[in-house]
Amino acid sequence: MRQTATIAKYALMTALVAVGTFVVRIPTVATDGYINLGDALVLFCGVVFGPPGGILAGGLGSALADLISGYAHWALPTFLIKGLEGGIAGMLFPVLKKTKWNRFALSAIACVVAAVEMITGYFFASWVMKGNAVVAFTGVPENAIQGGVGAVLANLLLFATSRNGAFA
Repeated sequence: MRQTATIAKYALMTALVAVGTFVVRIPTVATDGYINLGDALVLFCGVVFGPPGGILAGGLGSALADLISGYAHWALPTFLIKGLEGGIAGMLFPVLKKTKWNRFALSAIACVVAAVEMITGYFFASWVMKGNAVVAFTGVPENAIQGGVGAVLANLLLFATSRNGAFA
């Protein structure tokens, strides 16, 4: 029964990541992509459900959003980058939680470190796909905005869910 509940949570979060990524899209020129709210949910999944939840929901949900929104050529890099982003947030938070700091400060640190991985990952993926490091670098500011906004929104979501005991 417990395994079924875990699978259901991961599936639900995967769907939410896909919807959060797909529904709110702000197209960008430099990245040839879009800024979205999916990062907040990827980071939230990582912190709440740990590395497996962050990797699965982040990777699958984000890649699915790329597939259905016309960015199929980005689906594989997105799967790897966003999966790793969720996994990093999920790995760091429990390690940081062993300190005496406030859990929201700790989740913010975990989210920011994971967002830096996302920015770096998309830089290298863009470099490979576009064949030019300078062109790839032009996407860094937009990805930084997406990562920063995602980290802030993830922590607001964590705070909101902590009020009802979901995030202890």
